Amino acid sequence: MEPLFLIPPMPTRTTRILSSVLAAIALSACGNSSSRPAAQSTLDSGPVVAVINDRSLSAQEVKSKLDEQPLFVRSRYATMEKKKEFVDNLIRFELLVQEARRQGMENDPDVKATLEKAMVQKLLRKQQEAAAAAPLDEVELRKYYDEHRSEFIKPERIRVSHIFLVAPTADAALRTKARAEAVKLLADIKSKESDPLKTAFEVAATKTSQDTDSKSSGGDLGYRSREELTQAWGSAFTDAAFALQSASELSQVVETDKGIHLVKLQSRQAGMDQSLEQAKPRIEARLQGERRSKSMESLLERLKSQAKIEVKDSALEQIQIEGAENKPAASQPHP
Repeated sequence: MEPLFLIPPMPTRTTRILSSVLAAIALSACGNSSSRPAAQSTLDSGPVVAVINDRSLSAQEVKSKLDEQPLFVRSRYATMEKKKEFVDNLIRFELLVQEARRQGMENDPDVKATLEKAMVQKLLRKQQEAAAAAPLDEVELRKYYDEHRSEFIKPERIRVSHIFLVAPTADAALRTKARAEAVKLLADIKSKESDPLKTAFEVAATKTSQDTDSKSSGGDLGYRSREELTQAWGSAFTDAAFALQSASELSQVVETDKGIHLVKLQSRQAGMDQSLEQAKPRIEARLQGERRSKSMESLLERLKSQAKIEVKDSALEQIQIEGAENKPAASQPHP
């Protein structure tokens, strides 16, 4: 954020002052440092650049504020004239801080609330940084990888629909009849699949399929791996299904021990096979996040155990929530 140059020149003295004030506030907002007391030691901060009443502004503070600026803005303050402009904005801001203190604004409820939020945010950052400081060792990474292997190693899966006609191999007559019916169905579906809605297969499955688990959903079997399909319908079915390459492609008539099938490919999901080395960045981010969460939980548990806390339910119950339907709490039966 550029503290001064983004504000265009203004013709009147009043607007020039306002511009300077806004620039001073914008400059202070670039940093994340908290407000300092009016009287401040400048030991170990380099020489004093400016004194504003009882507040000394050190060279280190000026440099820190400059370092907070974006590089393209910072480069504009190389000359002495521009450095003075920069310091002048810091002086303006400090004068406003001192005036706000003089008027007692440090005790303003809004100011206190803002300060409390800033303190809590800084405490959280400090706690999380401390929790994440220790490096993760190879044992932790390997343990997580082994326990969550399914996140990093997944087989290719396909989503297929099928029409199934029961025809066990032992019943030759039924099988011949089912095969002929499937051939006829396939020809009929292909003649209708040019419909933009492409529902011919699903309609036929709903009407004709004898797979009770999938017929109501148009024969949809969902996403299955090669192993899952083989376990459910056999290797011939699986080979035919995985041989399909493009969405909506139909198989020829497929024969399995259970009967006769027509298969339609819906979509494919690529498999994944990540080694520990490949998965490390993801695992480290996950474990560091868990560390930070556990650290915060531990801190809050410790603070709660050391504090005296009492919640007044009767007072809480009286709080009315605007826009909500306020109902009295259900009375509890007496023992």
